[in-house]
Amino acid sequence: MLRLLLAAAFLGALTLPMSASSTPGLPELTAKVTARSITLADADGQRVTRLAPNTYRFVVKDLTTAQNFHLIGPSVNKRTKVPAKVTTSWTVYLRPGIYTYRSDKRATMRGTFTVRPGPPPA
Repeated sequence: MLRLLLAAAFLGALTLPMSASSTPGLPELTAKVTARSITLADADGQRVTRLAPNTYRFVVKDLTTAQNFHLIGPSVNKRTKVPAKVTTSWTVYLRPGIYTYRSDKRATMRGTFTVRPGPPPA
């Protein structure tokens, strides 16, 4: 009986979907939201202003219940909820266009970046 349970658990683990964090080579962007600021940075900690079309892993650190992180652009409309503090990750394909990230509660908390064909700037 114990062998059967262990075998079932092993097979169940094999069928679990891979998470974004287990995808090697996926570029990661970090969004951080506080009560007074909103930022989006690349893996080097630099503010994101221009990217190449690609699939990215967004790690969203929403550290306040007063604001949220809302990403809007071509075929993208993702957000965290305002009353929740949360750390989450999204896997998003960014196609050419202009993207805006903002707080839905404070219009002045916003930023933009552009996705253009070709490699990202050095």
